[in-house]
Amino acid sequence: MDTKKGKISAFQFFTMLFLCRMLTTVTCLSSYTQAVRLSDMLIEPIFRLVLSILIMLPAYFLQKHCGNKNVLELAHEKNAVLSRILSIFYIVTFFVFTVITVAKLDLFAGTVIFPETNVGYILVFAVLLCCYGAYPGFEALGRSAVLTAFLVVPALAFIMVALTDKTDVLNLSPVFYNGVEPVLKTAVESVGRSVEYAIVVLAFPRVSGNVKKGFCVWIAAEALFVAVIFFFAVAVMGNFASTQLFPFHTLASLAEFAMFDRLDAIFTSLWIMCAFVKISLLIYLQSKIISTEFSFIKRKYAIIGLAVLIIPINLYISQQIQRFNIIDNSVLKIILVTVTVLIIPLVVLFIKKGEKKKNA
Repeated sequence: MDTKKGKISAFQFFTMLFLCRMLTTVTCLSSYTQAVRLSDMLIEPIFRLVLSILIMLPAYFLQKHCGNKNVLELAHEKNAVLSRILSIFYIVTFFVFTVITVAKLDLFAGTVIFPETNVGYILVFAVLLCCYGAYPGFEALGRSAVLTAFLVVPALAFIMVALTDKTDVLNLSPVFYNGVEPVLKTAVESVGRSVEYAIVVLAFPRVSGNVKKGFCVWIAAEALFVAVIFFFAVAVMGNFASTQLFPFHTLASLAEFAMFDRLDAIFTSLWIMCAFVKISLLIYLQSKIISTEFSFIKRKYAIIGLAVLIIPINLYISQQIQRFNIIDNSVLKIILVTVTVLIIPLVVLFIKKGEKKKNA
């Protein structure tokens, strides 16, 4: 990625990542938390926060010792072939998470918003809209993320406040009822759903300001958000939450405020806005890597090519829930995130340290 062009601020960047991770949380499927009691999800963010810091350590040292370049640029200095191989790993990772995000949006539209209607046209429109959002570039995405956050965060806080009088602490069961292992496993799977860490690894040279401080604030804020939203889910719905496909949408439908009987329409709007930011960002990153590593492909053509791939794949997935389960696989996601966030930066870091010792 070209670091000579304009940067975005750390606030814009981590606001964008917060919205992306917020989407992952509010679109949490009940199957993601089957291994633990929902009350344990109040503690799980602490485990995930520690794991997040550990998995990002190679990227931190890479930034500290290798200057203002990401892993692909550093790899390119060593070997162009190596750089292209690593680029393919990142492209595949971002592509898989793009498909999963679009598929989950399609699943939500087909089961909650329009359960009796073929929503394929919505899927096509959503992908094309996100491709249009990806085209202006990184700085435009950063600005749109901040504007979106000023709408999403207060609206979500409003829903939480509206749920306050429906909470019942008797719904909260003791934590670690089944031991620590299920909570730790769930935290690992949650980290595996965090493609945002791979985004940090690649994009930090395009971010101005204190990236390390921004990262710490981001993961702490995200952990707090998860704990709060799961508190309301458990305190309001109890075990009923685990029977719902999209428990947080059901939670929003129970919120009431004055003349408004249900606030799930607001929740749906928040979901769609966050999805636009995340999918657009992932498509932008893929197109940027493609156009950088394969210079004969212009970025706009890369975006068009990605749309041509994403739309039919998601239309195929949308026909059967089993196909969605295949692509939304925890093991696959953990492998992709581990390779792109931990292993590749670690390999590049060892290469660069080896070169420094040789030149010393």
